[in-house]
Order: sequence, then structure tokens, then C-alpha cells
Amino acid sequence: MKRESVSHSQRPAKSWGARIAIALLAIAGALWLGWSAWFHSHPALSINEIAFTISSESSSEMRYEVTRREPALPVICVLRALDSSGAVVGEVRETIPGESSEASAAAHSTAARRTVVATLTRAAFVRVDRCWVTR
Repeated sequence: MKRESVSHSQRPAKSWGARIAIALLAIAGALWLGWSAWFHSHPALSINEIAFTISSESSSEMRYEVTRREPALPVICVLRALDSSGAVVGEVRETIPGESSEASAAAHSTAARRTVVATLTRAAFVRVDRCWVTR
């Protein structure tokens, strides 16, 4: 009896060019992923709302901290006072100046602020709505 060899279909081997291209794409993807994780975990600004006080029918106060990556650059923050329905009853725009070149030698800088927000009616709470770095 004659034995027949069974031929299994084999995948053609990938060329070296395709292997190198796949390796380069994998390395580029890993580098981008690492950079993206670092970049988003070290924001240019971070805000820490400490407390707010409703002083009267026409005034509220907000205590907060702004930590910035580039201390020499000024920051502008908008604070809003809202009533119990969420309507804006007061708003203030505050500029936090940049620090001098000697003080800005540190990698980060934290500025503690206490700001009064005038209101049209009694506020229920006060928040830092947004902040941005100016050039």
C-alpha cells in the first residue's frame, strides 16, 4: 500500500519589509500612548476649589487654588455664583498675574485666591467655571 503525503496549506512567510513596518507601527503606537498618558496626567492648569461662603443676599466668597505648569504666565479664571435652580446670579473674571523670573524657576506654582463675587440675588453655591493660561 502506498502512503500518500497529505499536504497542508501553509501560509506564505511575511516579507521582512512587512515585519519591519508592523514593528515600527507598534513602536510608534506605544510611544504615542506613553506621551498621551504623560501629557494628560500633567495639565497646564489644575484648580482646587477649597470652600465658598454666602456672605449676604448680594455677596459670596470663593477660596480656591490654581496650580500652573508655567508660573511666569498669567491665568484668567471665571467664577460664577448660582442660585438653587442653577441660574447664574453673579460672575467675576479674575486675572492671576505671572510670577517673576526668580520665583518661576520652580517646576510648578500654586496661587491661593480668595475672591468676592457680587450677586443679584442670594446664591446657593459658587464655583470656578473655567480658567485658562494667557500668553
